[in-house]
Amino acid sequence: MLTLGILKILYSFARLYFKSLIMIKLIKKYLLKQCLKNHQAVREKTIISLEQARTMGILCQITDEESYKEVYDLFSKLHSPKRTLWLMGYINQKEVPYYCLQQLSVDYFSNKNLNWYGKPDFPQLHDFIKKDFDILIDFSRNDLLPLRYILTASNAKLIVGANEYVQELYDVFIKDEANIDSLKLLETIHNYLIKLTGV
Repeated sequence: MLTLGILKILYSFARLYFKSLIMIKLIKKYLLKQCLKNHQAVREKTIISLEQARTMGILCQITDEESYKEVYDLFSKLHSPKRTLWLMGYINQKEVPYYCLQQLSVDYFSNKNLNWYGKPDFPQLHDFIKKDFDILIDFSRNDLLPLRYILTASNAKLIVGANEYVQELYDVFIKDEANIDSLKLLETIHNYLIKLTGV
C-alpha cells in the first residue's frame, strides 16, 4: 500500500514531467518562430486575377477524407491547359492517410515530415517554396506553424487567403465571418481579384 508521502513524491514527479513537456513545446515553438524570421522571402508582389495566373499554388490542411475530397474537387475545377497547378496539403497527424493519393502536382505531408522543432523539411516542399507562383491561395483555417512557415518562405507573387491567424502574411486577406466552404471562398477570391485588377 502506498503511503501519503510516496503519493506526494509521485505527484511531484508527474507535475515536473508535464511541466518539462510544456517547456519543450514552448522551446520548439520559439525556435520555429525564429526560423520563420530568418526565412522571410523577399518577393516581387503583383496583383493578378485568377484568369491571368499561369502558375498557381494551393495550400491547405486535410483533416479527414471529406476535406480531402473538397480540396481535390477544387483542384480539379482550377485545372486548365493554360495553368500549372500545385497542391500542397498538410495533415496534422503522424502519417499521411491512405486516401491522400500523391500525384505529379499534388503533394501531402504530415508530422513525420517535420524536423524536431516543427519546420517542414522534405524535397517537394523546398521546390514548392522556391516556385514563384503567380498566385498562392491558402485554404487553411487554423494557426498551424508548418503552414505559416510555407507562407512566410514562399516566393509567390501574390498570396491570398482567409485564415485570420496568418492574415499578416497575405497580400490579400478575405474576411470570412461565415466560415464558407473552399469553393465559395475561391469564388470570393475571384471576385476580389477582378475588382483589384479590373480584369
